[in-house]
Amino acid sequence: MTTTAPPPTDPTATDPLTPTDHRAFAFLGQVNGCLRQCLCTLARHGVALRLREPARARLLLDTVRPWPLYKGGQFLFDLMEWEDLMVDGDPPPLMPGERIAAACVLPVQWLAAATAEEPAATSLLPGQRTAAALDLPVRLLAITARAALQGAAQDLTDLLGAPAPRDGAGTDAGQGTAPGADAEAGGPDDEPPPLEAGFYLYEDIVLGALVVLGPLLAGHAPAATEPPAQAPPGPS
Repeated sequence: MTTTAPPPTDPTATDPLTPTDHRAFAFLGQVNGCLRQCLCTLARHGVALRLREPARARLLLDTVRPWPLYKGGQFLFDLMEWEDLMVDGDPPPLMPGERIAAACVLPVQWLAAATAEEPAATSLLPGQRTAAALDLPVRLLAITARAALQGAAQDLTDLLGAPAPRDGAGTDAGQGTAPGADAEAGGPDDEPPPLEAGFYLYEDIVLGALVVLGPLLAGHAPAATEPPAQAPPGPS
């Protein structure tokens, strides 16, 4: 009696995941990798600041440590085990500071609109309470629409414009700087040192965020804010 050999099995037939599952995980993996790259970049800028300007780094941390945002961020950092995410595998390349700042423009605008002081009303007009309750959502929608239009206009300009020539140093000649970009954020000739895992990792991320996002945050400071006066130099 002759037997017929079974046909070769398709290795993909044993995969219980659907093509949609694979595409969804590919996207989530991209998000995960982008988050890791951003956190590691901020930490490296924080290490650079801590080594270059230790007095400034200590004062920045002493200022933000009592704030709920700092404590909440540390809780989430430990809860989500972001340190394991950051130190697992080869270090990712630096993410441009302009990209980090651009991703934070809209959230910072929302915070600025939500916390801006409004002038006190001199008289109570009919419907004033309803108008005041609707004022913040309307302003947020206006900010969102304006940011979307500006982004679309910039994307269209980038799409239609000719690529900028590269100079000898490998940077884009004549390239503009996005809001929040700063010389302290480093560049091709000023690359931050590697991140230091351990006790300082969250603090380095905070320092790096203050460096990269500092100009963006300062641009939304209250109008009456004045920098502290510099102490006169002592006798030499």
